[in-house]
Amino acid sequence: MARFSLLFLWLWSITVLHAAVTIEEIASKPSSRARDFLIWEFLRQKGVSQASAKAAFALVKNKSNYKLKKAYAKIVDDEIRKELLCSKRKDLLNIMDEKCLQAAFSIHKTIRYSRFQRDQLLIEGLTSQQKTLLKLQNEPYSFNRYIYYDPKMVINYIMSVSKKTVERKLDQKLDTKSLVFLQSAPNFGSFVQLVVTDYNLKKLQHSLINADGKKLDAATNFFLALNALRHHNKRRAVLFLQLARQKAHYPIPRDKADFWLYMTTKDRSYLETLLLSMSINIYTLYAHEKLSVDTENYFTKLITTKQKSKYDLQNPFDWFAILENIRKTNKEKLFDLVKRYQNFDLLPVQRFVLERAYDFKMHGYIMPYEREMKQLGIEDKALMYAIMRQESNYIPSGLSRSFALGLMQLMPFLVDHIAKRKGDKIESYSEMFHPLKNLEYAWTHLRWLKKVLNDNPLFIAYAYNGGYGFFKRYKSSGRFGKGKYEPFLSMELMHNAESREYAKRVLSNYAMYKKIYKEPFSLVSFFEKLK
Repeated sequence: MARFSLLFLWLWSITVLHAAVTIEEIASKPSSRARDFLIWEFLRQKGVSQASAKAAFALVKNKSNYKLKKAYAKIVDDEIRKELLCSKRKDLLNIMDEKCLQAAFSIHKTIRYSRFQRDQLLIEGLTSQQKTLLKLQNEPYSFNRYIYYDPKMVINYIMSVSKKTVERKLDQKLDTKSLVFLQSAPNFGSFVQLVVTDYNLKKLQHSLINADGKKLDAATNFFLALNALRHHNKRRAVLFLQLARQKAHYPIPRDKADFWLYMTTKDRSYLETLLLSMSINIYTLYAHEKLSVDTENYFTKLITTKQKSKYDLQNPFDWFAILENIRKTNKEKLFDLVKRYQNFDLLPVQRFVLERAYDFKMHGYIMPYEREMKQLGIEDKALMYAIMRQESNYIPSGLSRSFALGLMQLMPFLVDHIAKRKGDKIESYSEMFHPLKNLEYAWTHLRWLKKVLNDNPLFIAYAYNGGYGFFKRYKSSGRFGKGKYEPFLSMELMHNAESREYAKRVLSNYAMYKKIYKEPFSLVSFFEKLK
């Protein structure tokens, strides 16, 4: 009887999720990302009138969301459709409308233009920033010429041109004047990351060894340190790492600097310093293992009541209401707030609040979906939880700005691809807020990644975040080979910043879940094998 009741409730919830979205329902909801998602679902329905589409879009909170604009433009022929069509145009010289030209403009499109054609465009109605970028494109590829422009715009220009153009034309030795000029830009850190993570920019990299890190932030000093190490200048590397540590405002950047100070100097005291950190990451876990000291500042279980909550974590509106309440609560009152979320079905929320109450000095590695993953082995569950913790904080209705969905933050295009492979029909993407469905789809994808990436949790994390093609290209370019600072250098210098940091966090989560499940896993040995 209990099993029948559970089945009935699940079927009822799916039926509700499939119900057509109405403009009245949208208007009744609070302005939030959840309502934007509901509007997107509404605009994707068949038979939506132009009047209804306009009324719905008027309620959108984030009007720059491309998915929403695209869905709206399919129904309504107005300025938004015009903007999207303009952005795709390449015949810039034939565009008479000023706004359309501004939407269409990009450095990639004007790279094939002659100087005369670019000069013609400069007469047209581009913004002042677009005109500056175009003027820079008309200059010879020379930093000595760029110093007559705003350094911030120069770096914006360099970040706008293609990777091949930077490698072929701009890999130049910087004189002192040019280096000082670039360092004065507020976005100099972006320039440093671009140069240091591109293995082909040897001349620029050598020039950066002479940068003055005293006025630069922790992240920029860290990349300058790795750059100095790669070019065999330990003295400068240590100086940059010490500055990175000194300027770090948060635990992980500080831990990262301590780890690399140990790697550079082999001074055991840096490992001992890492033991004092209250953050759990690959750097602190490595230190704990090397010094045979157990990690203890974490929890796996919490006290819960048997009473069901009035909130439904499969409903994004309920989750965003809870999240807003947490954000409004003073830090000193968070422990009191924890008591309000002790219902058995709010375990992820309780963990979320408790970590903040402890100021992230205690870390939750809960396991709330054992029933949904009962068919999986320990290693596979450890991987699923490792990704889930990073993706959604275990919240079933987790929803990103780009509408990544649910526990495993599945992108709609991936849901479509998996559904097609499985022969499923997805009536509404909100089906992905159901844990069983989300985990089933995520596992279909992860099972394939495990197979093609030889069960390597780090590589799987890279591919899960950035795509298999992205990681395949990175690995085939010779990364994770032999070398004094490998595999760590390859991990830190991945040019995709999001995937770089994401995979490190997933790997530390994976190591913790292997520990919790009492299955042996040596992070130190794992790094050795990566070579």
